[in-house]
Amino acid sequence: MIMNKSRCWIELSKSNLEFNIKQLNEYLPHHEKSIAIIKADGYGHGAVTLAKIMEKNGIKDFGVAAVSEVEDLRKNNINSSILVLSYVDQQDWQKAYDYDAIMTVVSVDHALKLNKWAKNHNLKLKVEIKVDTGMRRLGIHSEIDEEEIKKVYSSSYLEIIGTYTHLSSADSFKKEDQEFTRLQDQRFSKFINKVKELGFNPGRTHLSASSGFLNYPEFSYDFVRPGFVLYGYDVGSVEERYQRKPVLSLYSKIEYVKTVAANEGLSYGRTYFTDKPQKIATVSCGYADGYPRNLSNRSEVLVRGQRCRVVGRICMDQLMIDVSHLDVVEVEDKVTLIGSDCNESIKLEELARLADTVPSEIVCRIPHRVTRYLVD
Repeated sequence: MIMNKSRCWIELSKSNLEFNIKQLNEYLPHHEKSIAIIKADGYGHGAVTLAKIMEKNGIKDFGVAAVSEVEDLRKNNINSSILVLSYVDQQDWQKAYDYDAIMTVVSVDHALKLNKWAKNHNLKLKVEIKVDTGMRRLGIHSEIDEEEIKKVYSSSYLEIIGTYTHLSSADSFKKEDQEFTRLQDQRFSKFINKVKELGFNPGRTHLSASSGFLNYPEFSYDFVRPGFVLYGYDVGSVEERYQRKPVLSLYSKIEYVKTVAANEGLSYGRTYFTDKPQKIATVSCGYADGYPRNLSNRSEVLVRGQRCRVVGRICMDQLMIDVSHLDVVEVEDKVTLIGSDCNESIKLEELARLADTVPSEIVCRIPHRVTRYLVD
């Protein structure tokens, strides 16, 4: 355990991340490489810290969502390839070039504008071509005609590093979603073949993010894009192809313990009433620390290896728990909100189900006032 004075903190397991990388590499076919997705500050874990560990473990390609994320990584000596998966505003094109980012081309018109800007500045921009095979979010439509493909791939001031697409429903076992996922693969493969038939090099190709390569190992391209599985979590409904371990644990402390009489309301709105005298502890973690407010009266935490129910509305900086069943509980006792204590665990997936969201949203919302510590 980290001996710190923080009211609320995160511990990141270096060994678990290294284990997850090793397991992934053993699972993937030898010809496929990984573009590790570390956007949103590494899903709230800390992109720089984890990228350095990933580089030391053989990952040399990363994916982010913004040029500002590239800038942060470069300033912290991350020298690997970095793909920006989203549209980059024109005001950031020069910065993207300066930080050696690979920008995503999201339309034919976008490719032409990028090429013209690069020509005017006498630069060659690194780009990847995003193909829309059914997500309908960003990308060149997979069914565009040959002349439009030529406009994109003949842009002489664009260095085309790769071509990729994104699956919309790979994390679902519903028949219609499985059929649509396979249709997306067919559309992408057809597009790539058309590019090659026209005499152009599509560069590296990639289609599958975490749920894609877990549920559809038969989809074979140059790279895959592991994101949340690298951090040890599930991504929707997926086949358990290999073991992985969660990297992040979230802890806090008890700051006050009191006995509350029967028929007393707790916290804002008095949404919870004691039905008998209860021992209630106040914990130094709230929704401003990333613990969702809609877990009020629903979730549990661990104190001294035992589950304790969250009672009353979660506040901005505190929450309250029922510790009546604990023989001993004291101020500054450790509270596990995500993670393990003795033989009990609170999994991120459990909290996500209770909060009616996805696990990645919870960790992405943990702010920087919650200190991150790297542990073995």
